[in-house]
Amino acid sequence: MMKLDPPDTKEVDYSQTCKNVANWFDTEYSKYQRLANIPVISSVRLSLAPKGTASANSVEDMNVNRANAKQVLEFVDAILDTLDDRYKTIIRALYIQGSQNWQVAERLQYSRSRYDILKKEACALFAQTMDITAGTALTVYKDQE
Repeated sequence: MMKLDPPDTKEVDYSQTCKNVANWFDTEYSKYQRLANIPVISSVRLSLAPKGTASANSVEDMNVNRANAKQVLEFVDAILDTLDDRYKTIIRALYIQGSQNWQVAERLQYSRSRYDILKKEACALFAQTMDITAGTALTVYKDQE
């Protein structure tokens, strides 16, 4: 049985958690976006491997990878939909739409200092939800001694 620590026993390292979330969107999420947008291929066998090399690029494999990627994107959307609207807006604007921090702060009509706090909270909530549901390790906790 999985034991969850009470939230007040561990302090989140917001700075590192935000870096992990940004890195995850830059590497993993963008990879799934590219895969999900590969067109469906039905009859042509595509191989970019040299002749005589075993190819893992079968049409079936490509279509399965594409479908899996779409499921991951839908899963991330579902996680974002569980967040408060402000947090959802921050994550989507920054990491999916590619907006700058100042643009998001302006759009939400928050001062830069208030926005910075909300961004840290948004990253922590997203990271914790991903860690619990998808098995990622995005949340970083400060050592308490």
